[in-house]
Amino acid sequence: MSQINQGQKCGGTADILARYQIISNKLKKRFLRKPNVTEASDQFCALAVECEQKELWQYAGLCYLAAARCHGTLKNASSEINLLIKAGRQFLTAEKKNNDIGCPSLGQENMLAAVSCFSHSSLRCGNQVGFNSLSAGLAIELALSLGANSAGIQQLRKSIDTFPTPKAINTLISFYIEQGDYVTALNVLNEFVEFVKAYINIGIRGNYNVILRRCEITRVLLLLILQPSPKRLAPSLVQVLEKYAWIEEGTNNGLDMNEDELLLLQSLVLACQSRDFQILFELEGELWPYLNAEQKELLHKLIRVLTLQ
Repeated sequence: MSQINQGQKCGGTADILARYQIISNKLKKRFLRKPNVTEASDQFCALAVECEQKELWQYAGLCYLAAARCHGTLKNASSEINLLIKAGRQFLTAEKKNNDIGCPSLGQENMLAAVSCFSHSSLRCGNQVGFNSLSAGLAIELALSLGANSAGIQQLRKSIDTFPTPKAINTLISFYIEQGDYVTALNVLNEFVEFVKAYINIGIRGNYNVILRRCEITRVLLLLILQPSPKRLAPSLVQVLEKYAWIEEGTNNGLDMNEDELLLLQSLVLACQSRDFQILFELEGELWPYLNAEQKELLHKLIRVLTLQ
């Protein structure tokens, strides 16, 4: 049965390629006859939808890309951008499906095609008024598919340069943490805190205390892991640890932390400074409800670092 299905799929792809070629031939210039680019674009889109239905993601990407080129010829920028994005997403899906079944392509053709489509769409966005946020969003989407590597980080940097958002900056911090580059993660995190505080100072509304609270906990954990000399730290980072050495009952750091959470962070800082491993192990369980998955991993890392010293 599997051989029959495989044969049907091969036959289907051959038919798709033949029809793709027929549509492409309609775009060739002929004597005294102007190609009907709009019709060809519609036919490429229809063929792309059919490929999607048959789960031929790579071929759907090729068809959407061909349709995008048609709209580029017609100077229809918004449709070209939309179709380039569709093409890129089909190539990303093809790459993911191949990886899911354990058959990644050696040359990563689908990923390279997706990067090319997204890059071209971002370039077109740059030429259009009000498309910066879309371009930045595409860079984040591509970064998440590329993962925590130099290529993914490059896309996030591009997104932040184009249109800085908390999602892009948070993802960049997470990528550096995943790579084990805690110094850069801490530096970006510190810049992010200043970025958020600037938003608050100019009166922009939002649930920024939730963001600052999460950043505060992550900064404390990174500082405890790195154990940098106070002389090498920015004043704002020195204050991060100092504030937990002097917390008294009823104190609030302005980040919507309850008293238990504040006291647990204070205990964590003091336990690390005194190398009290027994307290550290006890605090791990007590802090657990207040931490997200990334912070839990950092706390594990902190305990491993201290116990191995």
